[in-house]
Formats: sequence, structure tokens, C-alpha cells
Amino acid sequence: MLPVMKSVRTLLIAAALSSACLADEVVLRNGSVFSGIVREDGDRVVIEVDFGTLSFKKVDVRSISRGGEDPIREFQEKSKTATDAKSMVALAAWAREKGLGTRANDLYRKVLGLDPDQAEARKALGYEKFNGLWLAGDELMTARGFVKFNGRWVLKDTADRLQELDAQAKIEADRVAATTRIADQRHSEELTRLSLERERLELEKSREDRYWAWRTPWAWGANPFNGVVGYILPPQQPASAQRIPPTPPTVIPLGSPSPLPPTRQK
Repeated sequence: MLPVMKSVRTLLIAAALSSACLADEVVLRNGSVFSGIVREDGDRVVIEVDFGTLSFKKVDVRSISRGGEDPIREFQEKSKTATDAKSMVALAAWAREKGLGTRANDLYRKVLGLDPDQAEARKALGYEKFNGLWLAGDELMTARGFVKFNGRWVLKDTADRLQELDAQAKIEADRVAATTRIADQRHSEELTRLSLERERLELEKSREDRYWAWRTPWAWGANPFNGVVGYILPPQQPASAQRIPPTPPTVIPLGSPSPLPPTRQK
């Protein structure tokens, strides 16, 4: 009887543990699926995952299913018995294997609070012992002789060489920019000179056309101003460049015609 009772009790414990490892699954109306510990809070559905909690409105949830393995619930069960540094390190390693990186790192940091020199926790968090000190991140890279150049870690000699190359490239870029700027300025000046020269030639041609227009003699006829008949000379062009109304043309009057000689009488 006792062996039977023990078997039944073992089965009940296994069933309880397996039920504790069942994960809840939430399917949203847009097709997204989330697994974790699900609880309903009013008009919202809250899902506890490794990195925190997610909350959705019930109207956006298509279905909630209970079942499947849930490492979060199993982690919560195991954390109840992990009370010393050794058991915490073992649980953190297990959590990292199950994809619970956030909980594992939190547990490793909790271990360092109990034992700052715990090697496994230090290494799991990225620390490395250098000259007797646990260093990580930028401090560790600097201690190794690296420097950050343009967002990446390189050796100091490499950084000096890259900096020299960048300086040379900047000088060359400045030279090319200055050459281009001077060429553009000269081109603009040449266009301005050509434009002024064209205006000068057009002005000279206009003056020449006006000059020859004034020099053209007028035909024989009557002066339109006073009606005197004679040769009409063009008015004198003003010496200044200003436009002055032309003076009336000068008319040279003709004398009376000479009398005809008397005819010889026969």
C-alpha cells in the first residue's frame, strides 16, 4: 500500500510541476502571438514576459490559450529555492539557456551584491580581470590599449594612422573646394565682362547710327517751318550726349534770277 501511495504522490507532484510550466498564449486580432503568464485586469489583458509586461485591450485580443511550456513560471518556481550565490548562479545559467536573458542578468547582479568577486557572475556580465581588477565595457577596452575612433575600438597606433589619413583627406578636400570656388568666381567675372563689352558695342553702334542719320543731307525743297524754297541742310548735332530737341533746319535763300540778255535785232 505504501509503495502505491508513494507512486500516486509522485505523479501528483510531477503533474503539479508540469502544470506550473504551462505557458499561456495570447493571439491578437492582427495575428501577433505572445507567450508568458497571462492575467486579465478589467478591460485589459496583461502578459508577463522575460523583459517585462505587455498590456493589450481585450477588444484587440482574438484568443487566449492556456498550456505549453513556460520557462517564466518555471524560473519563478526555481527562484524560490535559490537563496545562496551558488544556486543563484546555476539558476541564472539555466535562465540564459531558456532565453530569459533579462532575468539571468538581474540574478547575476544580485549574486555580485552577495559576492563581488564571484568569477562566474562577473564573466557572465562581461567582466574580465585585468591587473587584479574586474573591468568591463569601455574601461576594459581602454585598459587593453584600445581607443575609440569614429565609433569603433582600434589600437592606439591604428587610431593615430587613421587620424593622419583623415587630416590629409580633409586638406585635399579643402584644396579642391577652394579651386572650384576660384574657378566659379573667374567664370562669373568673365560673364560679367562679356556682358559689359556687349553693352558697350551696342551703345557705340547706336551712337554711330544716330551720327550718320544727322549727316544725311536733306533734298531740295521747301522749309516746312517757314516755306522758303532752297537747299535744306541738316540741323547741327548737339555736342553733349544729352538729348536736345533739334533746331529748325537752315535754309539758304536763292537770289532773284539773272535777267536774260537782250536779243540782237536784225
